[in-house]
Amino acid sequence: MYPVRIGAAIVAVLLIAVFWRLLRKRATASDTGSPDEAAAIAWTAGARSRADICQVMHEESESLGERLRAAGMSMELRPCARPLHVRLDPSGLRVLLAQVVDLACRVMPSGGTLQMLVRADGPHAVVNFMDLVPEAHERRLGRCFNEASAFRSNRRHGRDALPLAGVALCARIAGEHQGRIYAAPSPLGSLGITLRLPLC
Repeated sequence: MYPVRIGAAIVAVLLIAVFWRLLRKRATASDTGSPDEAAAIAWTAGARSRADICQVMHEESESLGERLRAAGMSMELRPCARPLHVRLDPSGLRVLLAQVVDLACRVMPSGGTLQMLVRADGPHAVVNFMDLVPEAHERRLGRCFNEASAFRSNRRHGRDALPLAGVALCARIAGEHQGRIYAAPSPLGSLGITLRLPLC
């Protein structure tokens, strides 16, 4: 009887210790911004259904604009004139947009504007993100995204390669949707961020 009780108590203590270590690991990953662990904690892929990406972005524009205004910036959304249907997990798109806005808040100067252009390009729905900044400042959104991506891929050190977890999470979400997100020249100007998802 007593050995059984002692054994059960030991198992319970071990389970509590393992649970505590997992909690600490999750908290550490969130604080340090580890690309793999933070991405797994921040978002879990959900079911995808046919949705108009223009409508979803319009629904999110108010909360995203509030975040930018709190940082002294503004947002300009240019939706496509017609619906663009993609197989979409709306929660995933919301997380991706939040990561792009977070990067914009990091690198854009006060008074800047985050422009979002939603358009069709062949078999894809495309969202172009571009920073419109006061004349004395350079556009940094696309360059910083590109440098963070290169740092993540090649493990090189870069001056602006800080938001690694955000870039990793954006790439993961785009990949879950059979799409891509990358730095590229934009119809809105010079180098920006391009999200490309297949139409359905």
